[in-house]
Amino acid sequence: MTLKALLTKQDKTRWLDVGCGGVFDDNFYYVDLFPEGVIDPKFRNRYFRIDILNSPEHELDKLGKFNLLRMQHTFEHFSYEEGRVVLKNCAKLLNKDGYILISTPDLKIHINKYLNNKYKNWKGFKWWALKRIPENAPDSFYFSIFTHSMPFEQHKWCYDYEGLEFILREVGEFENIKELKATDELADIPFTHNRPEEDVCVIAQKK
Repeated sequence: MTLKALLTKQDKTRWLDVGCGGVFDDNFYYVDLFPEGVIDPKFRNRYFRIDILNSPEHELDKLGKFNLLRMQHTFEHFSYEEGRVVLKNCAKLLNKDGYILISTPDLKIHINKYLNNKYKNWKGFKWWALKRIPENAPDSFYFSIFTHSMPFEQHKWCYDYEGLEFILREVGEFENIKELKATDELADIPFTHNRPEEDVCVIAQKK
């Protein structure tokens, strides 16, 4: 049974997508920094313009509690120090035993692409890299796009599963931490993995 089906079966359907990036799913509430006016009116009543890193506790309290908090390709835009704060704030938004689901680009996949000169044949990544670098750039430039991203949405940290597990354990708010592979029974594309070709995905529960 997928995570989505499991939560639905248990009637735990209050879900929050942090850093939705303009991608909306009917079943979620959303947090990002876009002005409310640019959000599709269909989703505006479920959208909150909140800085998950710097929000005071009373702002977070207004959101209430959730059964699932999801961050898809958002967490890598925070530094290690910022990430610790973000996770503590996320914990405040979860019910006990609520799930946090985090996916980021997988450092191991990108290192493999770099070491084996495979970036230029990776269509799913190449089109994005070419927004910043020329096509004939060396693979080190492609790897730098992964590590640093675009000037307006910088990557500030790199993760593999061990890194995500480490920081989740370190903040002391989560348990039952495990990697969720795209082949796992709980996995559901794009609900859990929105970029399965490069994702590392971790799931944990609030203590």
